[in-house]
Amino acid sequence: MSIKWRLTGLFLGMTGLSLLLFWVGESARVVSGGQRINLGVIILALILPAGVVYFYTSQLTRRMEKLHFATQRIARGDFEHIYLSDSTDEIGQFTVELNNLSRHVEMIVQNGTQEAHKMEAILAGMQEGVVAVDHVGRVVLVNAAAERIFKRQGMVRELVYLLELTYDSELEQLIRKVLSGQPSAMREIQIAQRTVQSKISPILSEQGQSRGAVIVFHDVTELRRLEKMRTEFVANVSHELRTPLTSIKGFVETLLDGAADDPSLRNRFLEIIQAETLRLQRLIEDLLTLAHFEGQENRAKIRSSKVSYVQKAYEKIKPVIQSVAQVKGIALEVDLPENLPPLFIGEDLLSQLLLNLLENAVKYTSEGRVWLHVNVESKYLRLEFGDTGCGIPEDILPRIFERFYRVDKARSREQGGTGLGLSIVKHMVEGIGGNISVNSKPGVGTVFTCELPRAAS
Repeated sequence: MSIKWRLTGLFLGMTGLSLLLFWVGESARVVSGGQRINLGVIILALILPAGVVYFYTSQLTRRMEKLHFATQRIARGDFEHIYLSDSTDEIGQFTVELNNLSRHVEMIVQNGTQEAHKMEAILAGMQEGVVAVDHVGRVVLVNAAAERIFKRQGMVRELVYLLELTYDSELEQLIRKVLSGQPSAMREIQIAQRTVQSKISPILSEQGQSRGAVIVFHDVTELRRLEKMRTEFVANVSHELRTPLTSIKGFVETLLDGAADDPSLRNRFLEIIQAETLRLQRLIEDLLTLAHFEGQENRAKIRSSKVSYVQKAYEKIKPVIQSVAQVKGIALEVDLPENLPPLFIGEDLLSQLLLNLLENAVKYTSEGRVWLHVNVESKYLRLEFGDTGCGIPEDILPRIFERFYRVDKARSREQGGTGLGLSIVKHMVEGIGGNISVNSKPGVGTVFTCELPRAAS
């Protein structure tokens, strides 16, 4: 029964009860012949109905208070079930609907929380920086990657506008354009020594109005560096190939024009053509070797190769190095104890490493000495290749391991160098988990130090 009919019935019942009590009181007075109104009957006629109404309204008030507290709990996020006495009136129906609403809101909150945690995990795991701004350009979200890119860890809460994060006014203008209706925009910005590509995408409402924008920052420094290296590599290879090919082409044309009839000219030109052809062959072989060592799969093969000993590897190249040093009058000092532990590198590769570094030392030493010393450490063998040659200026030391980089370009080409030897050595050493460094002083000499991992004896 609904509350209004209950209250109406209660009103009618209590009114009838009061009238009945008055009637009983008056009847008793008339029968007894009394002249005065019986106050006790009047009080009873008023208090009894009032007490019944008060009791019923108190029960109703308690139920309403429980509903009030229940709605407050739901507002605070407490979705515990509401228990009220079973009834079919409006409050009972409202309690059922409120419980249903509570369960529905709880599911929405749980789903929203899960989605928020999922989004936080995705943003935290992204390598790209993500920044979200509202419709007036205020920062509302910054992920950890963006903090790292802009070096603002722990300071994001102090930000109000994106300009305070990027310090790039042009990027700020692009965001304004996107917020005003432009579909999207891209821009590369420089942050310290890094290049960062930014893409701005609008956040649209169902009506197509701009509610904000998302800016994704991608660090493309390594990509741009590799692109530059590729361009320089192509240019260097083209230059290195063009020089001997031009020489060969010129001498062949000269021979075809009649120089072949002169035996002395013919032999001299053919010797030059042969030398340039050998130079091309060395260049191609070095390029193939470098490509082999740069491949990740090949590096794994290098690390898993058979072990070798420095003494045996040096014996293979000893005649070549000694002959070159003897021709130039350079003292060759090689100190290799017999009990050296084995290394995690194939013997042929180790021989190539020793040959490249010792030959390089002899090549750039006019007088004095070249040495190879070995020190045994717990996990590595430290190989020291030194010379008393011309040395390398400090400002170009970091570049000597680059492909085709030469300290003395003219002298290197005259002596048959391809500019790839040190790059090959570096990739070879790093491929087996070792390390190579260089220390040099102009006019004093150069020392290359290789740390090669030891194998189990």
